[in-house]
Parts: sequence; C-alpha cells; structure tokens
Amino acid sequence: MTGIAFAVTALGARDVSAQTAATSAPGTPAPATPTAAAPAPEKAPSDLQSPEQASTRNSAYTLPAHMVSFESGALGIGGGDVVALMGISYGLGAGFQINANLAHFAVGMFNLGAGWHFIDTRYFDLGVKLGAWYGHGKWYWIATPAAEKLISKIDVIALPIELTASSTPTRWLELDLSTAYAWASFFGSAPSERSPFADNEIGLRQFFLRPGARFFLADHTAFEISTKLPLYSGIPLEDRTLSVPFKRAWAIEGGFRSRFARGLFGSIRLHYGSISNVLYGARIYPSFEIELRR
Repeated sequence: MTGIAFAVTALGARDVSAQTAATSAPGTPAPATPTAAAPAPEKAPSDLQSPEQASTRNSAYTLPAHMVSFESGALGIGGGDVVALMGISYGLGAGFQINANLAHFAVGMFNLGAGWHFIDTRYFDLGVKLGAWYGHGKWYWIATPAAEKLISKIDVIALPIELTASSTPTRWLELDLSTAYAWASFFGSAPSERSPFADNEIGLRQFFLRPGARFFLADHTAFEISTKLPLYSGIPLEDRTLSVPFKRAWAIEGGFRSRFARGLFGSIRLHYGSISNVLYGARIYPSFEIELRR
C-alpha cells in the first residue's frame, strides 16, 4: 500500500510539473488577465473657443506663437478695417502679436498694431491692444473730388489703446468688455472737422466702452454682437476740440463667424449707426471678412 501511494503521489507531482513547464515555455502566450479600462484622455478643444480658432477681434485673445493670420474684407466701419481690410497678423509667443492693415497703406493710412494677452485663465482673460496710425491726406485717393481737394492739405496721427476682458462662463457663451481711448491730432491748413479722417473716426479723440457677447451655436459657428458706447468724442481743432454728440458716434453690430475648413474662417456682419450713413450712405450696412490662419 505504501508503494502504491508513493507512485500515485509521484505521478501527480510529475503532471503538475509538466503543466507548469508548458505554461512557462517560450512562445506560449500567458492567459490574459482582466485589467481596469484606462480613462479616455480629455479631448483637446477644437472649436471656436480654442486658442488656434478664437477670434481676436474685440476680444482679449491674440494668436498663438508662430501662427500667422491673413484677413481680407470690405465695407467695415471700425478704425482698423474701415472701407477695406487686407490684414496680416503674427503671433510672437507669450501672448504677444503684431498686426497691420495693408489695404490702408494703399490709400495713405500707415498703421501698425500690437496686442498682449497677459492674463489667461479658464474663465477669465485680459488683453491690451495698441495702435499707431499716420494718415497722409494727399494720398487718400478714394475720397470724392470735393473731399480730395480738402483732405490733400491735412495729415493725421492717431494712437488708440484698448483694454479688453473676456470671459467664457460656459461652452456656449463668451462675454467681452472693452475700455478704449483714442488720441488723435491733425496737421495742415484745412478744416479738420470736414475731412474724411474725421468721418471714418480715425481722427477722433474718443473714450468709449464696448460690451459684447458671442453665442457658440456649434463647434464651427458663432453669433457675435457688440455695441460701441462713446463716453466722450471730439474732433481736435487748432484752438479747441469740437464735441461730437453720442447719437453720431455710437454704433451696434451683429453677425456670424464660421469655420469653413481647417484654418479658414468667414464672417458677415450687419452694422447700424451714423458712421455707416456717413461712409456708405445708409444707417444699416453689411460687411464681410475672410481669414486664413497657418
């Protein structure tokens, strides 16, 4: 009996050893063990609120480092895109960018702008934009014959500065509030209050607020609205500053901004205000813009 028990025990041990060897043999896959599923990585923003796609117009944002933007548009009423827009902007990094409207160079309005997005948080952003303008009236060839004769004797210098706060409390809403001051001065022998530089507001000394909102209707489309509320507007003359009433200087605009393809954006806006009437002969007037980012 003792021999039989020994044989059975030895045989069982040999079977177990054989199974163990087979399990650990090279080339034999080990049985899969269930593991906990790893959490999916958070998706990077790819909509109009992402840094690469956020609008830099009337907001605290600037272009990311080494990104360049080409803009083309017409019939705008703001100082930077009045009449025509052929802009170029470049992100320098650390929240800085530089920009210029090359279309204005062709009509004697030389300009250069810079922006700095210096507070960048999840729900609140703050940025500042500076500009420098020099208008040579003799080269402003798009004026009417009567205005051209007048403006040929006038030059203008303008230095605007704008501080803008932007907040994104939800994924579908952005709120913007700008506080801006523009200093301007005329040089020449003609009445500056009757010049196209005063009509297009580049030659105004002005302090104003601009509240605005953007409603993100989809990843690629947003509705934008803002209003310009001047607290002070004046045309600098030789011996005094001619005050411009609120009703002649305030304006409101609304429209849509969409992404058509990667890096390609389009905007269409409807403007209302006295400046639209002065520039284009109608208080309500549309403008459009195409932007390419690379």
